[in-house]
Amino acid sequence: MTILVPPRAHANIACAVEGFSLSNTISGVQEVLTGTVDAVSAAADTIEVTVTAANMAGTPAAVNVGLALADTKPQVAAKIADALALDAGIAAWFDIATDGDDVVLTRKIHAANDPAMAIAVTADLGATGVTITDAITTPGSLATSCTITLTPEVTYAAVPALVGAPQHIKGVGSAATKIDNWAITTQAVGGVTITATLDAAPGAGITDTIVFVGGLIGIPAR
Repeated sequence: MTILVPPRAHANIACAVEGFSLSNTISGVQEVLTGTVDAVSAAADTIEVTVTAANMAGTPAAVNVGLALADTKPQVAAKIADALALDAGIAAWFDIATDGDDVVLTRKIHAANDPAMAIAVTADLGATGVTITDAITTPGSLATSCTITLTPEVTYAAVPALVGAPQHIKGVGSAATKIDNWAITTQAVGGVTITATLDAAPGAGITDTIVFVGGLIGIPAR
């Protein structure tokens, strides 16, 4: 909402007041583990694929995957993904997908990075020759801050002043207790951005919300 105050003031003293109710969340990044199938299956036989993840039920969890002679790398990846999805511990910990030659395991919740997370062919029960090269393609992380940008509808003659302060709404079980600090990190005629930082990350799978109710005050461009 935009209000000119005072309503019929002289142009030299009129100012624009804009009110905002905005929010953003503080959570984290879900870790992504990618296993790339390195070879076409050279035999109709079985491989054992093992997934390791800290605190996952049954870790390291091994599944058997049946392959056909000349299964392509995408076909092998699809069969591995199907087998992993049948393991209760793995399926509860990861969203499982394929992308061409890749088996993509995405942690279901955001959490601190697990550098030991891995997927590998741990046994070739015949002579398939299939192996997997794995990598953490997106590290997991826990966030402690977020930004909120106030974008004005008014065209200002100079950088407007910010009025108001962010408020912290805790998620259930959050380790954060308060906004440790907040600051204006970008300030221009076209908008003002604030960054709010909590005293701790909310935690794995937990999301806190930062709400800003306030406004901008400035001299409108003539």
